[in-house]
Amino acid sequence: MMSRSRMLVLSRLALAAGLVLFAGAYLAISWLTAERLTRATNHPLTLDPCRLSLDAEPWTTRTRDGFTLRGWRLVAGEPRRLLVLVHGMWSSWPEMANLGRDLHARGYDVLLFDLRGHGQSDPSRLSLGSRERADLRAVLDWARAEGYDEGQIGWLGYSMGAATLVLEAAANPSIRAAVLDSPYGDLPRLLETQLSKHSRLPGWFNPGILACARVFYGLRTEELVPIAAAAAWGDRPMLLIHGEDDSTVPVDQARKLGRAVGAACLTTFLPGVEHVEAYRSDPGRYVALISRFFDDNLSP
Repeated sequence: MMSRSRMLVLSRLALAAGLVLFAGAYLAISWLTAERLTRATNHPLTLDPCRLSLDAEPWTTRTRDGFTLRGWRLVAGEPRRLLVLVHGMWSSWPEMANLGRDLHARGYDVLLFDLRGHGQSDPSRLSLGSRERADLRAVLDWARAEGYDEGQIGWLGYSMGAATLVLEAAANPSIRAAVLDSPYGDLPRLLETQLSKHSRLPGWFNPGILACARVFYGLRTEELVPIAAAAAWGDRPMLLIHGEDDSTVPVDQARKLGRAVGAACLTTFLPGVEHVEAYRSDPGRYVALISRFFDDNLSP
């Protein structure tokens, strides 16, 4: 008959083994989820850019860290004013294609391009706006080389693209005027609710997923807080658009971001509008609002 002390030892060993197995499974699931959520989302182009404009021409540039970005430029001619459209996470430039077409019809040159790890640009691990900042610098380098003055370049970002603009502009005064549609203002706070929706795992996996994303993929979410960076925006003109029914990025984050920017930020909060759905909800009003903003704030 097994002694009581031996049974106690075996039970402790079984408990320890169970904890090790649980920890291993937790780590493996967290790593696999972090890998999936930061995986590149490249895909072939299915939209014919010439349907947007007969002026469409293919575009490429190379970032300082060695990635090739690809897209299309719609050329309007004189006066030379360029609008750069920056798409959101897990998306690509066709998300903004119709908007680009409508803005081009207003007389702007328009750049529609894919961030690294998206669409047709080079594959790369996604970083929710951190490494993507280098893509904005590459676009700016290209635009200068093409003869666009910084004051002639307007920036329009959706969601993560909009947040990336704020983060980059904090250290880059060459970004002179921007429209932000549905940006996140505080990514760590946002992930408290959104990460479980995307991972489809209980919330207690969140710390493990974020730790794996940090250790294996260099993702530091604490650095992705546009509200904290917004004070550096200064007096540059900004237009902030956000749907009040946004279920992805709560409108409260946009309100806080607008307050952090201060008097230079014009805000438009739209009742009944979901995440980056302002253009689709009323294209005419949206294009008129943006055109008026850039007409007022870009050099002729």
